[in-house]
Amino acid sequence: MAKRAVPGSGVECAFPIRRGGEILCSVAGVDSAISGGRVWTIRWLGQVSLLAALYAAAGHHGLEFANYHENATLVWPPTGLSLAALILFGRRLWPGVFVGALLLNALDSQLGWLPSLGVATGNTLEALVGSTLLVRVAGFRPNLERLQDVASFLILGVLGCTTVSATIGVSTLFASGAVESGNFGLVWMIWWLGDVGGALILTPTLLMLARGAPTWRSLFRRVEWWTALTLLLVTTSVAFSGFYPGLMGFAGLVSPFPILVWAGSRLGPRGATLASFIIIMIATAATASDLGPFVMGSSTEAIVLLWTYSMFIGLTAFTMAAVIEQRNASDRRYRAGEAQRLRSEKEKLLLLERERLTREMHDGLGGQLVSALSMVERGLSSRSEVAEALRRALDDVSIVIDSIDSNTTDLPTSLGKLRARLTPLLRRNGVELAWTVDDVPGIGTFPPEQTLHILRIVQEAVTNALRHARAERVTVRVTSCDEGEEGLCVAIRDFGCGLPPRTASSGRGIQNMRTRAEALGATLRIENANPGTQLELRIPFPR
Repeated sequence: MAKRAVPGSGVECAFPIRRGGEILCSVAGVDSAISGGRVWTIRWLGQVSLLAALYAAAGHHGLEFANYHENATLVWPPTGLSLAALILFGRRLWPGVFVGALLLNALDSQLGWLPSLGVATGNTLEALVGSTLLVRVAGFRPNLERLQDVASFLILGVLGCTTVSATIGVSTLFASGAVESGNFGLVWMIWWLGDVGGALILTPTLLMLARGAPTWRSLFRRVEWWTALTLLLVTTSVAFSGFYPGLMGFAGLVSPFPILVWAGSRLGPRGATLASFIIIMIATAATASDLGPFVMGSSTEAIVLLWTYSMFIGLTAFTMAAVIEQRNASDRRYRAGEAQRLRSEKEKLLLLERERLTREMHDGLGGQLVSALSMVERGLSSRSEVAEALRRALDDVSIVIDSIDSNTTDLPTSLGKLRARLTPLLRRNGVELAWTVDDVPGIGTFPPEQTLHILRIVQEAVTNALRHARAERVTVRVTSCDEGEEGLCVAIRDFGCGLPPRTASSGRGIQNMRTRAEALGATLRIENANPGTQLELRIPFPR
């Protein structure tokens, strides 16, 4: 078999591989793959061992509350731990659940290895089936940002998969003789309620601590968190201190609830679940030490009361975490939709503005330049006439630039700039300009496109007076409309020779003004004023 040399290495490979333009020896690639596989295996073994240890430790503390039967307890946190672990880190960690449950039942409960295998199988299938149904079938998201996540967790994770462990576990105990037939139903109910409590209380807590909001750094930097933590520790410790027996002790049990609600509403899902976990841990530790209002009758009654209280706390925190996360998700979707809407509106406005500017440049500047070019090509116009045509073209460019200036798009400022551009033109031709703009409420509400239409009408009227009226004086007055009519009134009058017959409706410039007035929704009236011509434009305020 022919071998190929790896360039620059002096090494010959029978199976070279190419990566990024370089030839690498396949042996090196195999070594790299083997090394990566070893790292993955070591990491997986570490995660499985940690899960098994945590499962066994949590189960050991849970069995301390087993009263009616040594293998059935209402306090069973391993269910919540294993379900959260497989949801967050993948179902490949199921051996950790099996090993932890096997060691716990074989060594702690002294069942023996064969029955322990059956119980461990049920515990493992509980977490494996629950995580599979939630993630693969229901599309469950650990942050609980959708109503379907909450519903699927309650149905599949809390009520559904817990029946697997209870059925297999109690059936194994019955087959081994550890449970009598008459007690099968009661032991099954205690087992199932313990799994339900563990799944409902611990799983959302771990999910929110891992994926909830806000971030840990943000949470611990807030004074509200440390205030809520202090109040929770004080109220819960006092409630379970044992100094207030009877009804007084039960009254103290509700004292942490307002703080829990406040913490959830202000500190988000992570704050709510962490606060509930602290309350439940204090209540469990106190009850195990024979302290608190639950220690009134038998130990079984105390455990039932502890389970009920923990369920209320867990349900409250779970509901708040789900509601807050869904609200946050809705806010995020609303902000994203609003940002998209604003982008679409901005793009639409830019397109309309581009079309408007193209039309204005064509109608205004284009016509002026064509006129100036025609004057030069014919050679019949003087230099001053050509210069005047070019000045008007520059005035058109300035007016268009003013209309797109973000700092001067309001009508009063734009009118002031137009006056500054028209005054020198009229002065050079011996025409006096009288310009008055009243302070009219609402005059600054016209958008840029309407502002440009108004400027164009005023410009056309003044330049028509300059070209055709032979006037010595022009007046421009901007005032409010008559009483009972909301809007702006623009009146332009020249004291010249007046309009020839039929010009008020046939001239091209006048037709352009009427077209712009229609675009404004305004009324345009042009008539002889004796002497001169009067133009009146009535514009309604934009809505």
